[in-house]
Amino acid sequence: METVLFVNIRPYKVERVRPIYAAKQLGYRVAVIADEDPGLDPGMIDDLIIADTYDMDTSLKKAVEYAGGHCVTGVMTWTDKDVELTAKIAEALNLPGISVDASKKARNKYLMREALKDLPDISPKYKRVRTLDDLKQAVETVGRPGIFKPVGGAGSKGIFKVDMDTDIQHLYAEMVETASPEHDKIYTYYPDEYVYEEYLEGAEISVDGVIQNDTVYITGAADNLVTDDYSLDYLEVFPSEEDSSTIEHIKETVETTVKALGFNHCAFHLEGRLTPDGFKIIEVAGRPGGGFIATHVIEHAAGVSYLEFIIKVATGQNIKDSWPEFDKISTQSVCHYEVLAEKAGTVKDLRGLDDVIEDEDIIVLVPLGNINDEITLPPKDFETCYLATAVLKGENFEGIKRTIARLEEKLTYQIE
Repeated sequence: METVLFVNIRPYKVERVRPIYAAKQLGYRVAVIADEDPGLDPGMIDDLIIADTYDMDTSLKKAVEYAGGHCVTGVMTWTDKDVELTAKIAEALNLPGISVDASKKARNKYLMREALKDLPDISPKYKRVRTLDDLKQAVETVGRPGIFKPVGGAGSKGIFKVDMDTDIQHLYAEMVETASPEHDKIYTYYPDEYVYEEYLEGAEISVDGVIQNDTVYITGAADNLVTDDYSLDYLEVFPSEEDSSTIEHIKETVETTVKALGFNHCAFHLEGRLTPDGFKIIEVAGRPGGGFIATHVIEHAAGVSYLEFIIKVATGQNIKDSWPEFDKISTQSVCHYEVLAEKAGTVKDLRGLDDVIEDEDIIVLVPLGNINDEITLPPKDFETCYLATAVLKGENFEGIKRTIARLEEKLTYQIE
């Protein structure tokens, strides 16, 4: 049998198993190269290759050795950190996939801006930052408000908004501490590199899709909400409720963007803002959307598996005649929602899990903050502030809001 190789998998079991199921439904064996055993049920993964995937050379060697004894027909990843490694494996095995050059643009936010600099209508002003003096000059040139972030970050980590009263020297010291490889290994790829960007005013929108044979296929747009201070994503609703002309403008901009970045034979997840001057790009990932977007949200809204198309693209199956218009066939609104802690401390009590699970509009609920867990807020920590993550549905955006209200009324955390 043909085998698909996954380079690591998603963090939550309910999310990580969906791509495995999808691949098996398409008739593939599943091999995973991972930093550690993900602890899934025996037999779910056909072959497990343990490797330090932060060490790309060693991991590439192990993947090539594995392919020497198995019929590997596709390779893909589900997280930002492994986009470059996946591209190297695809190149070495002559498989469909994003190019190594394009993967660097996907992972390095400064290189991404440079690749889009000839498209000023879709990009904010920006400056590269490597020192405190660079940051001071960037703020002076680009202006305030602005966004300061590490070029190799992922998952809304290390994103700082710079306001008129922000102390730049203090901010830089905070960034150096937050984005150090010792604090989080994601920063080992591009240490001590940052970018300062013009702040974009307007509604945030995310867009998912795939590119195959230089043709861009878009699932549709989703309406996003992020926190003001550190741009933490906490709500994505698919499909977007923007009007049809706005959606067409967004799709045209997205197609121009991913082609300019050189993406091909891969999935993508793009984030941007609807500014008064049109849709502008925040960043683009060269992999499927996380946060249950690719695994649950789009499929539950449209009734069609987006994952299967991602896998088909990675294995070279032509999707030209089978791609559906996910947003237009959706019969309900579906969202990914994060329950964020409002204060730091220790979780002393947790109630309402049974009541929440019984709600028919709550598709998935994963508790993250358990009793006795220490909760730390950004910028000290960008992960423990999440108390729960959920996939919810409603007849529209207003229906989603009602579902969220019920969830937050039933699910209560006592933090002291």
